[in-house]
Amino acid sequence: MRKLLLILTVLTLVLASSSFGFDGQRRGFVLGGGLGFSPVASWEVNGTTLDESGAGIGLNLLIGYAWDDQNMIVYEGNVAGWKSEFFLDRQVSQGFYGASWYHYFGETGRSAFTTLGIGYYAFEVEDFDNNDLGLGLLAGAGYEFARHWQAGAYFSYGKTSDPVFDYNHYHFSILVGVVAF
Repeated sequence: MRKLLLILTVLTLVLASSSFGFDGQRRGFVLGGGLGFSPVASWEVNGTTLDESGAGIGLNLLIGYAWDDQNMIVYEGNVAGWKSEFFLDRQVSQGFYGASWYHYFGETGRSAFTTLGIGYYAFEVEDFDNNDLGLGLLAGAGYEFARHWQAGAYFSYGKTSDPVFDYNHYHFSILVGVVAF
């Protein structure tokens, strides 16, 4: 997560100094993020009864390119974090990182949108070694209620592994976000 934030910060500085994008038209470079609530985030170990679900904070960050007013391709991180009882009150975060396609159905500032993504899924527990990454999928829908502002619901599913177990994960988040274009 920290690496993703550092990369996005550096790219933001580079793109902000550029003459590309950020002219109020949903074309060219885009940069955004959202914050909200994740009412359910869950992991389970395949073939066992080891599992946990929790509720917590939801977050997404994205950077990419919009080739017209309706379509953009971004690199997105969409994660959920909560305090785990299973891991003795340690912070747990899990989420999707990968390429996402956003499609807007109407004019800028008043449009429903959908998103689909494929990439990898990550699972981190505070003070533990991170799991190996696995396939991740993302689907979402929402509404752009003002220029640059949108609200959306996102569902992510993925797999991770450690040296002993394979894990299945999913999380659902409701986020309010901003997208600079």
